[in-house]
Amino acid sequence: MTTNQKMKLNDEVIDGLCSFFKGANTLIEQDSEFATLYAYLLLQATGIERLQKIVYMLDYNTKNSTQVTSNRLKNKLGHKILDIHNKHLYSHFSFNDTENIYIQKMLKILTDFVNENRYTNFDLYSADTFSIHDHIVQILELKDLDYSGIHDVIKVSWEIVDMILKKYISILVNLIWHGNVGNKEVIPICLQDYVLKGWQEINLDQDIKLLLDNARREKR
Repeated sequence: MTTNQKMKLNDEVIDGLCSFFKGANTLIEQDSEFATLYAYLLLQATGIERLQKIVYMLDYNTKNSTQVTSNRLKNKLGHKILDIHNKHLYSHFSFNDTENIYIQKMLKILTDFVNENRYTNFDLYSADTFSIHDHIVQILELKDLDYSGIHDVIKVSWEIVDMILKKYISILVNLIWHGNVGNKEVIPICLQDYVLKGWQEINLDQDIKLLLDNARREKR
């Protein structure tokens, strides 16, 4: 990989991280209006897809000693985040069974949001409608997830979604930072801030149950 290629990929990593963390965190701290939820999911989907493809590119270069073509990135990977994860990145992750359920569900929600549901309300001849709130609360439909007694289901769903996605994105970042993919061709300084915050240590099962317990206590 040439110096110019490394610099371009570094810039792309920075763009991906900014769309994921900085923009999304600003949104999530403001409100839970329809437009905010919509923008939040779109930012997360964009950031994740960018970093997924960077991990794929670095891994491909390591294994094949050549750069992946833009045509291959476009046609082989596409924009379906869950498919990219399962077909090309799964071997890099070590989720336990529960975490894998959370990750799979969340990546499916983002995939459907970007590829299936984003323009549902534009079809004025169809009876189908798309509600961002209904989309968000799907995360609480996971097996064995007890959310009874919670007053603000949208708010709790939002917090769980955010937690799951931060776990996922931090693992992608760590794969790049520690050279697990790409032989450390790409190590922008900005990554250190995200690696050292410890989001990769999130225990989804334990932390989500704690969040649900706190939400139930708030109601009382």
